[in-house]
Amino acid sequence: MATYKKSEIFIKNRNFACLLPAKFLASPSLQRTPSMSRFVSFFCALAAFALLPAVSWGVETDPVGFTTAACPANSDTFVSVPFTRVPEFTGAISSVAGNVITVSGSPGWTTSPQQWVYNTTSHKTYFALIGPHSSTNPNEGRQYLITASGSNTLTVDLAGDSIGGVQSTTQILIVPYHTFASVFPASDANVSFIPSPSAFNRQTQILIPNYSGSGINLSAAATYYFFNNAWRKFGSPTTEDHGDDTLLTDGYFILRNAATGTNLTALGSVLVKKETIPLFTRTSSAQDNFVSVTRPLDVSLDNLGLISSGAFASSPSPFNRIDQLFVFNNAATGINKSASGTYYYFNSHWRKFGQASTIDFGTDTIAAGTGFVIRKGATATGAAQFWTNTPTY
Repeated sequence: MATYKKSEIFIKNRNFACLLPAKFLASPSLQRTPSMSRFVSFFCALAAFALLPAVSWGVETDPVGFTTAACPANSDTFVSVPFTRVPEFTGAISSVAGNVITVSGSPGWTTSPQQWVYNTTSHKTYFALIGPHSSTNPNEGRQYLITASGSNTLTVDLAGDSIGGVQSTTQILIVPYHTFASVFPASDANVSFIPSPSAFNRQTQILIPNYSGSGINLSAAATYYFFNNAWRKFGSPTTEDHGDDTLLTDGYFILRNAATGTNLTALGSVLVKKETIPLFTRTSSAQDNFVSVTRPLDVSLDNLGLISSGAFASSPSPFNRIDQLFVFNNAATGINKSASGTYYYFNSHWRKFGQASTIDFGTDTIAAGTGFVIRKGATATGAAQFWTNTPTY
């Protein structure tokens, strides 16, 4: 049994625990603030991760944590969940054929119902996350929706991608998507969201970007609100429960509050692996991509990996910007807010529109738990370009 000094506070958070000095936690300037929550949760997560024993891919456990975000009244807040849900299977790939993945060993997955396909008992929809390989893995960090599963196989929606180059012994994880009910459980009413008295008087609304739309400045694809003890979808019958609708791990949503502000606490598993996100393009004109980084700490532009992965094109001049990155200020109130900053890559550095093109803005950060837009310029083929972010922790 470990003995702890009285000047230390023992913090437990789900599957991990760590120590922080009591005087640090007692600091009035840090208590109960989003930045404090991010630091404490992430410090604990890394402490737990550092203490994990060497394990096989079959039993690996990533650290977990939480962050908090203030969502002001009468305002849009661009929000992402900077964690995944806790993986429910970790193993190795035996082989791939088309869009079917066979895993090594005999995991004993149930087939009736199919274990990794949505059903109203589990209330979960799953994706396969392709992990690392001991040599090379062109698909590392990519996520694929699972559409069918057998006793040791997964059928995935490749959405135009290919897994033909994935080698045997590559790591694979099966992870549930976030849902409205998991991020905004009914028990959080009047904390992370405000219930609506009717379908025509919506207090907190969740706007989902149009991920499949073509072009730029796209309107939201769907709007959700909480009414009569369940999540409803605008335009659908108010008797339909949409709590199991999914929220993309590498996307974001807009939380629109009416007269009352809220505070969202996000919980989940810290992604300690690479994350690879497709950025879609068109041949005729620019295309907006609504994205986020699944990291519980702020990430600088230089550390995003957009340039090193070749997914973000450099601009020939400040007046001819090919690819652009738009960020939003969640501290500013307002509905339908414009971007607070526009970045582009020129002359080997990140630049900011409206500022001198000689200034390097590579240390500017994308805040944890926020969303942003990457506007890809037209390409010759219109093919998706894959952006890989590698954690710096």
